[in-house]
Amino acid sequence: MNHYFTYLLRQLMERKKIVSIYADEQHPEEFLVGYLEKVDAQHYLICEFTPWGEVDAYRIRRMQDVSGVLYGEEYEERIGLMLKLKDRKIRRVLPRDAQCEDGVLVTVLQQCRERREIVSLIINQEIYCGRVRECNGLYVTMELFDFFGRVEGDQIFELRSIDILQLRSGEEQMYKCLEEHQAEIDKTEAEEPSYEDHHPDDVP
Repeated sequence: MNHYFTYLLRQLMERKKIVSIYADEQHPEEFLVGYLEKVDAQHYLICEFTPWGEVDAYRIRRMQDVSGVLYGEEYEERIGLMLKLKDRKIRRVLPRDAQCEDGVLVTVLQQCRERREIVSLIINQEIYCGRVRECNGLYVTMELFDFFGRVEGDQIFELRSIDILQLRSGEEQMYKCLEEHQAEIDKTEAEEPSYEDHHPDDVP
């Protein structure tokens, strides 16, 4: 593990700098850009932005995947300018004084469990979306949703298998919407179609 990147990201977090991080070994030319909220030796929590200065998601990523860091360049400066022009406010995931004694990943998972916040685990390019039921230093138990937002059941994951923990992205917002309207969805699916629902030209 490169301890230099841990030190550098902590310094940039304290200085509230927008950073660009290269963190995808399969696509070394790609990078993410955002504000750092918490950094430890294993993980960092970052509010990621789109190229147009919008909040994309809050993600926890592995420090071991970091291969490069940029800051103070024109790209980061333009993102910062767009945030100011659009008056975008960055909401923290953790309280400012959170100590993260069990590590950033565990602390955020436990906070999300208490808030019943929907999160996504990205593991080997697969996405598992749901709510945290239990979490310790080794495992997290998730109450997962199926494709249409129904509770599918519980599944246990090793923390070390998690590539990315994602929250407050479009993915989680979609599942929240599906969950809130589940009764309407079930009612719609239970209704039998009537002849009046079809145009005469549809009949062979």
